[in-house]
Amino acid sequence: MLVKLCAAVAALCAHLATACDDHDWTSPLLSGYVNHELMRRHDIEKRIQPNALTTLPQQIKDIHWGQLNILSTTDTHGWLSGHLLDENYSADYGDLASFVRKMKAKADRLGVDLLLVDSGDLHDGTGFGDATEPNGKLTLPIFKQLPYDLLSIGNHELYTTEIANNTYRNFAPHWGGRYVTSNVDIYDNGVQKPFSQRYAYYETKFGIRVMSFAFIFNFTGNSNATVVTPVGDAVQQPWFQQQVRRTDIDLFLVAGHITLRDSEEWRLVYSAIRQHQPSTPIQIFGGHRHVRDAVAWDASAMGTAAGRYCETVGWTTIDGLSANVTRATSPMGNGTISITKPMSGYNFTQPSQSDLTYTRQYLDFNRPTFEKHTESTDQTFNTSYGLGITNNITESRNTLPQLSELFGCSPGSYYLSRYPVSDSRSLFNYLTTTVFPSVVYAEGRNTSAYPRIIMTNTGGFRYDLLEGRFTIDNAYQTNPYQNLWQYMTAPWGVAKNVLANMQTDRVYKRQDSNGTQYNATTGLYETAGYVTEDDFGDDGDNTIHFDQGFASTPHYVAANVSTSNITDDDTLVDVYVTSFFAAATAKYLDGNTTDWINVTNSTGGSFASFDTLPAMARLFWSKDC
Repeated sequence: MLVKLCAAVAALCAHLATACDDHDWTSPLLSGYVNHELMRRHDIEKRIQPNALTTLPQQIKDIHWGQLNILSTTDTHGWLSGHLLDENYSADYGDLASFVRKMKAKADRLGVDLLLVDSGDLHDGTGFGDATEPNGKLTLPIFKQLPYDLLSIGNHELYTTEIANNTYRNFAPHWGGRYVTSNVDIYDNGVQKPFSQRYAYYETKFGIRVMSFAFIFNFTGNSNATVVTPVGDAVQQPWFQQQVRRTDIDLFLVAGHITLRDSEEWRLVYSAIRQHQPSTPIQIFGGHRHVRDAVAWDASAMGTAAGRYCETVGWTTIDGLSANVTRATSPMGNGTISITKPMSGYNFTQPSQSDLTYTRQYLDFNRPTFEKHTESTDQTFNTSYGLGITNNITESRNTLPQLSELFGCSPGSYYLSRYPVSDSRSLFNYLTTTVFPSVVYAEGRNTSAYPRIIMTNTGGFRYDLLEGRFTIDNAYQTNPYQNLWQYMTAPWGVAKNVLANMQTDRVYKRQDSNGTQYNATTGLYETAGYVTEDDFGDDGDNTIHFDQGFASTPHYVAANVSTSNITDDDTLVDVYVTSFFAAATAKYLDGNTTDWINVTNSTGGSFASFDTLPAMARLFWSKDC
């Protein structure tokens, strides 16, 4: 990888001499967190984190400034150090902090408002975030240094009682009423209380009177220390009905850990507001689905979602607000989007015309993007505020020496969703053809005498496995869950159909180009990345990429080992699954079966889904990267 990077940079220099300038639905790790640190591959002076790759010069579009401007993040999942092996998203949260501060200063100069919103899920995704007790011990204090104006809770804040209590006691109160939980309660010393404030009412710097709510989807996997009220019930509660009927609201700004598109929950929230506020602007910020998206409800209501994993910063603007709503004037004229066709399916009249115009852009999480939009250079971008956070990240990681442990060197890059599972570049292809047969077996049962079917739920894997160093951090990024591997012996007659049966199991369903190209005309590199199409077209990605590709993934995949010669349906085979979906699988296995038996590792300890790739790396991968 480093050789490729050096070659690319050399090629760039040569060209410049002659040319112009991310329902996850799996249960999370419940205990036994470990952690990781940075591997120092090479120094990059301007960076961020010492081992992050340099973002090559790319075509980055200008952004529009409106009367109201909103930066948004969602589903950060502990990726505050940035993406160390992906140069497109190599900035860290210190860089974001400098970006936000400079953008707020620019907003002040332009005489407009700028807000910062997050839609939840701060846990479960990296070693830096998950390898501490409590989970988030190092990442949450860093996150708290950003000046968020509105935050929503996510399902990963609610899976475990420990994380829920820590969020309730030590995180939510920090935000002074802007951490809003409109449909979540918690048991505090046995008494059910609102997790945080149900709503927030405030006035922006330039006079916009804002009512904010924040919801989570109708989540049922929370610990019994918390209560999630279905959204449809929450919007009928007296407190909501009282607030939504107020006459002193210029804008509803609503965050939520809810999939933006085709969401029954958002439909209910939108309807509950519109029934009493037929034309008041509604701006929604969604999350949870880990995709960039934007949706139009009516001429005065739209929503955006900013992807995942510190890959994207959302940029949303609103123009056309009247002088009795805001003292800000549009510094660049109207936005590029006018919504003229309301979403269908509602039993009330929706506004089909409005003076409002919008823009939305999905900004790549890297230094060139941040520098361009703050009119900075590498030398002028940093702030003492942002550098302090960056240094805090580095120093915090250094307190966890286990983070630098090298398991091995991934022999290639294997992608979660860019390629179909039949492609050798698919992570699930690599798992089922190579990894599972090599390391997932009970002691003494890895010979042809014990045919195996090894099945996993694809939702348990969260990110690509990239070529190069593989550490604890990468292990958490790829699969952070401690669901135990188990096996049951069953007749081939039922075992051979278990994968097909599980694909349609209703309980465990979830929602459903590589390299660099040099453009000689622009003198810039086009890299593989997101190419987004939403309700407003295909121009939302702020950086020009060629499409990295997307392939839908089945709910489950499986490896069949030593089964090709079985002809007798009574032949016994070992069926391996993780504890997360073992109960569902057992429904499809009958006859001469055994109970589930836990798989142990080489020292007799438990062997979890999280341990699978580290075991492969230790046993079979080179240690020379």
